[in-house]
Amino acid sequence: MGASTQVAESSELTGKAAIVTGAAGGIGSAIARKLAARGAQVVGVDADPKITDVMTQIGGHGLCGDLTDPDFSAQAVDLAQQVAGRLDILINAAGIQLRTTAIDVDEDGWQRLVDVNLSAVYRLTRQSMKSLIDSRGSVVNIASLSADRAVPGIVPYGATKAALTQLGKGLAVELGPQGVRVNTVSPGYIETPMTAEVLGQEEFRAQKLSRIPLQRFADGDDVADVVLFLVSDAARYVTGVVLPVDGGYSIT
Repeated sequence: MGASTQVAESSELTGKAAIVTGAAGGIGSAIARKLAARGAQVVGVDADPKITDVMTQIGGHGLCGDLTDPDFSAQAVDLAQQVAGRLDILINAAGIQLRTTAIDVDEDGWQRLVDVNLSAVYRLTRQSMKSLIDSRGSVVNIASLSADRAVPGIVPYGATKAALTQLGKGLAVELGPQGVRVNTVSPGYIETPMTAEVLGQEEFRAQKLSRIPLQRFADGDDVADVVLFLVSDAARYVTGVVLPVDGGYSIT
C-alpha cells in the first residue's frame, strides 16, 4: 500500500457523525461539505433558515436556531444521536464580527460577540462531551489570526477569538486522557460573506495581499481541508494546536 493510499484512507469518515455550526455559508458550509464527501453524517447548525436546503444538498441534516440558547444547542447533540447514534466530530465554526473601534462597541454588541463567539462554543462543546468521550472524538474550533495580532477595528472580536484559542488548549489538556482531541484553526483573510465588504475595498485588498507570501486570499475549501486533516486518523497524535491557515500572513 502506497503512502498516498494510506493518507486517503486515514481521512475517510464513513460511519462517523459530525456537528458543524455556522454551516449555512462561508467556512462552515465548506467544512460540512468536505466532511459529508468523506462519508460522515453531518448535522449542520445555523441561524440562517437556508441551512435546511444547504444540508439537504449534501445529504445531511439541518437545524436552524440560535446557539446562544442552551436548549437549542442541546437539540443539535440530540439530533446527532438520533440520526447516527453517536457523535465523533464537533466543528465550532459559527461566529459574528463587529467592525468598529473598541470604544464605539456598545454593551449589547460586546455581549453578543461574547455570547456567540465564546459562550455558545463552550456550551455546545460541554454538552457534546459525553458523546465525544464515548467515541474518542475530535473538536475543532475556528478562531482567527486576530486572536494573537492587534487588528484595529475588530478588537473585541479578536478578544473573543483569543479566549477561544485558550479554551481549546485547556480542553485538550483536560480531555486528552479520555481520548478526545481538541484543536484550533486560525484562518487569515478568507473570501467569505463576513469579509466581503472589506476585501471589496481595492486599497485594503491590495495592502493585505501584499503581506501574504502565497499571494492569494483563501476560500472555504482551504480551511476545510485542514479541518478534515485534524479530525481524521491522520492527525491522531495532534491535539492542543492552533494552526494558522493564512498563506503565511502571520509571519510577515
